[in-house]
Amino acid sequence: MANYVDPGELAAWGDKQRAAGLRIGFTCGAFDLLHAGHVDYLEQARALCDTLIVAVNSDASIRQYKSPLRPVNPQEQRLRVVGALRSVDAVTLLDHPRPLPLIEQIKPQLYIKGGDYAASNLRSAKALAAWGGQAVVIKVQFDSSTTRTIERAALLAAHAEPEKLPASAARGIALIDRDGTIVRSVPFLHEASRVELVPGAAAALARLQSLGLRLAIVTNQQGIGLGYFSTDDFIAVNQATLKLLAASGVRISKIYYCPHSLADQCACRKPGARMLERALAEFGFPPGRAFVVGDSAADSGAAQALGVASLQIDEPDAASWDAAAAAIEAAVAQW
Repeated sequence: MANYVDPGELAAWGDKQRAAGLRIGFTCGAFDLLHAGHVDYLEQARALCDTLIVAVNSDASIRQYKSPLRPVNPQEQRLRVVGALRSVDAVTLLDHPRPLPLIEQIKPQLYIKGGDYAASNLRSAKALAAWGGQAVVIKVQFDSSTTRTIERAALLAAHAEPEKLPASAARGIALIDRDGTIVRSVPFLHEASRVELVPGAAAALARLQSLGLRLAIVTNQQGIGLGYFSTDDFIAVNQATLKLLAASGVRISKIYYCPHSLADQCACRKPGARMLERALAEFGFPPGRAFVVGDSAADSGAAQALGVASLQIDEPDAASWDAAAAAIEAAVAQW
């Protein structure tokens, strides 16, 4: 390690820094599991001096003053990690219960520690007066510690991971238009209070879900692109829609939307098939295991472009939805 200083060469290292006119800062610690508090404290320490040397406690000294079960990482690794920090100019090994023997060799202008105690309470602080040095205490900005990190890791290890669901337990997917198909058509709908389900929509979607189909919404929303309403407004309407559907046990897996206006000539706006392509790719279904349900030629056009079966809700009522659900049910029965 290029910036490692052997404990036997600390006096010569200190003389060399002073000869170069550098203000030396010294600090020490275990630095067992490096965390944000360590990094912040060392950055603050380096800002106070021209060159910062960090004494990393040896394994033996940590067992003596912390716990016979510590450290987690051996001294060679801790030296390497601390020495790699941009704020650290040099590292050495502290094999004593107290840093005073090293401080007396280096003779730093600053002895820096992190914590909430007073500098006058540092037992090694008085020695610095012999060469005009002083002790400084830095207030750490992060409420973090190695002990809490270890406790957190132990707590997480005590929990069994939840069982993972199969990648796709569904048989296929229904890609459903929103306005005029699931909810009553309102020009540039952007108020959640005006959301009203099309009669029969919730029951039909629950029926499709019971067949083993995933449900996703695929909707053009050019009102966003035209500036008539915001994405947040759109999301609020979706939230209201999902809440109404949830009352019938309907779960929408994902919502795909095109925010562009007709003038943008994008590939995602239906009858473009980009949103459908993306949905099939993300859920892993071929066109033959998908259905598009909508109320306009744009919906059927997008489905036709991709070779996906489409069903039209001619009238926004329960009869139209029942007919569409029955057609999908008959198709699924043939799989």
